[in-house]
Amino acid sequence: MKKPIVVAAVCILCAIAAAGFLYTAVFQKSGAKADIIEYVQTNQEALEQFATGLLADPPGVTAYNEEWQISWYPAAGMVEFITKGSGVGSATAYEGFYYSEDDRPIGFQGTEVDFVWDDTGWSWEETDGDNHERTERITARWYWFQMNF
Repeated sequence: MKKPIVVAAVCILCAIAAAGFLYTAVFQKSGAKADIIEYVQTNQEALEQFATGLLADPPGVTAYNEEWQISWYPAAGMVEFITKGSGVGSATAYEGFYYSEDDRPIGFQGTEVDFVWDDTGWSWEETDGDNHERTERITARWYWFQMNF
């Protein structure tokens, strides 16, 4: 009689452990920033051709590698790749990378913001709100970013 209870308990514990692993692997991808940096460094030449082509003659595409949403802002000289988005409404966060034609930090969606430099990158915080952005240089003309609303 105790054997079925032990087997059921072990099965439940295994299911909980598997669900925890799946949640961590799929939803929390803690290496997103490192993955982005590695991707840009590895594929810089192809990315640069793609970005400069978009700024010169936009073909109307809205995705890169059928995975990441892209937007381009010719006035700012920026092409933005959103690799991760989460949340709803005022609790939304975006992460990705962007091409900066002038090799300078640019705010989310090509916005000019007053970034403040620290030891590893630039930060911006909205004066009368909770919006904030972090950006760091990956390599020449390429930057990682995280924007929180």
